[in-house]
Amino acid sequence: MVRDRTKLRSLYQCANAKFPTTGKGMLRCSEGHKFPLAASVKAAGRGAPLVLASCQKCGDYGEMGPPVPADERGWLKAEGSV
Repeated sequence: MVRDRTKLRSLYQCANAKFPTTGKGMLRCSEGHKFPLAASVKAAGRGAPLVLASCQKCGDYGEMGPPVPADERGWLKAEGSV
C-alpha cells in the first residue's frame, strides 16, 4: 500500500519541532518526544521531507499549516546549482 505523502505529518508543519540555537545537530520536540537521527538540521537544510513515523499518531502534534512544497524546503544548494 502506497501512502500519499501530502497527507502525512511532517516536522515542517509541527509547532513543537524546534531547531537548536546553534544551528547544528538534531531537531528536538518541545513536548519531549525523541526523534530519530534522520531529524537533523543538516537533513532539513537539504530539504528532506522529515516525515517521521513517530509523528504520524502523535497526540501532541501541533499542525501549523499546509505541507511545505518540496521546492520550498531546505536552504542548502546542491553542488553545481545556482
